Amino acid sequence: MREAIANGTIDLVSSGHDPRGPEDKRLPFADAAEGMAGAETLLAMVLTLVRDEVIDMPRASALLAANPARLLGVNAGELRKGAEADIAIVDPEKPWIVDSRRMEAQAGNTPFDGQPTQGRVMALFKGGVKV
Repeated sequence: MREAIANGTIDLVSSGHDPRGPEDKRLPFADAAEGMAGAETLLAMVLTLVRDEVIDMPRASALLAANPARLLGVNAGELRKGAEADIAIVDPEKPWIVDSRRMEAQAGNTPFDGQPTQGRVMALFKGGVKV
């Protein structure tokens, strides 16, 4: 997958965010519901590709914002006149440890629990308004 992201075969990355509560997950593996909390870890996982020199920062931005917006036909995903003012202020170096107990997603199930990582959204603006 890393090679396909690097060479452009894969041209966008999304979280597929589909958290499930403990009642759906604390079952034998074959019976457990699919899905996990992914939105909170997506940026940090893509920034790992930047740090590992698989892609550069402009490519990360395209994968996460410009290309999904283009696919959906949305006038967003990049900073330019006339585009939606949806902006994430990011600190790509901010270290943190994924902690499922402190995630915004109520289910809190993630395969990255306990993993040290870097990169955090510090502020988010939707339509030019801070959320």
